[in-house]
Amino acid sequence: MSTSTYSRRPLAIAGLTYFGSVLVVGLPLMYAMYVFFVDTAILFNLNLGAAFLWQILLLAVAFLIGISVAGKVADYVLKKFSKKVE
Repeated sequence: MSTSTYSRRPLAIAGLTYFGSVLVVGLPLMYAMYVFFVDTAILFNLNLGAAFLWQILLLAVAFLIGISVAGKVADYVLKKFSKKVE
């Protein structure tokens, strides 16, 4: 195996791990948080459905929560994987 291919392998594994954790953990969590925020707003009669800015804000907060958790999951998986390789 050439040295250039060998040196890029950890980067490819890390990229696939982060991408996979975003698909498996981040996006479903983002959707669940968005639905929770919207349902909570409806429960308290805040009428946020009419305000497009509020919907964007709720979506942004849900996105940040989902990506943050997905990053933590990917870090955990990479740490477990790197211990088994060594």
